[in-house]
Amino acid sequence: MGFIQKMAESAKQLGNQARDFSGIAGDKARDISKKSSELIEVTKMKYEMKKMEREMENNLAGIGALYYQQQSGQDDLTKELERLLSDTKELEKEMKELEKQIVELQPGASVCADCGKELPTGGKYCSFCGKQVVD
Repeated sequence: MGFIQKMAESAKQLGNQARDFSGIAGDKARDISKKSSELIEVTKMKYEMKKMEREMENNLAGIGALYYQQQSGQDDLTKELERLLSDTKELEKEMKELEKQIVELQPGASVCADCGKELPTGGKYCSFCGKQVVD
């Protein structure tokens, strides 16, 4: 085989390796993009959860105040009390559903295949049994 043929073959192999590398890099970039999107979504959900928690606190305070007023003899508070109770129950359902969605989006902690203990993030070895972490 001549020198030019060897160079052509080497160039072809290099091109194939570059193509393989670009495919791997593209896959990694898509993974990172997906994880970033999920992180943003979880952050939005947590913010929404905080808003719901504040609304829940306000509802419970309002229920308590209305109940006290009702027990103190003020009339015609039943409808408002029932409305607040209904709103609070609906808010509880929405919060549980949102919490479920957050848990589904967040990755769980890695567990050692040997001893079953939770692995430290980014660690190369289990801090309990010393076995090497396999990705």
